[in-house]
Amino acid sequence: MKQNSIFRDELPGEKKSIINLLMTGYIVVISCLGYAAFFLYIQLGQIERIVGTMDTKNLAPDQMELLKSRVIRSAGQLKNEMIGMAIVGSLVSVIGGFYTVSMVIRPLKKLVRFAEERGTTELPEIKSNTEIKQLATAITQLTEDLTTSAEKEQPLPEQTRSLLT
Repeated sequence: MKQNSIFRDELPGEKKSIINLLMTGYIVVISCLGYAAFFLYIQLGQIERIVGTMDTKNLAPDQMELLKSRVIRSAGQLKNEMIGMAIVGSLVSVIGGFYTVSMVIRPLKKLVRFAEERGTTELPEIKSNTEIKQLATAITQLTEDLTTSAEKEQPLPEQTRSLLT
């Protein structure tokens, strides 16, 4: 495991990192929407074929009505598919937004408050074992190191005074 790396390898039994979870979710959604777009493309091809075969001079009125009904039905299916894609995309965006807020932004705000108070309050509990937890641990260690360093430097002026007298 590299110490300098931004991302680290997962430990055995450790939960997936936030970034991995978000990327996996987005890949699944994009794949589903890609499939739906391909389906729409095929339906548009069918409409083009139907419209391309329409020859008003050679078709009887009942044949024209049949072709017209097929085009209308295909157009309706396309509308429904587009509405479905829009709804699914919107839902995934909203869910992803709530997930991002709850897993990333709230814990970061807690850490910012902790850092602004210079570690005088207790570190907020971060339940998930993710990059945010690693950041919290690093901030805690930094706070402890700074406190220890400040405690070591305070006796120096007293030692200096005793040497001067």
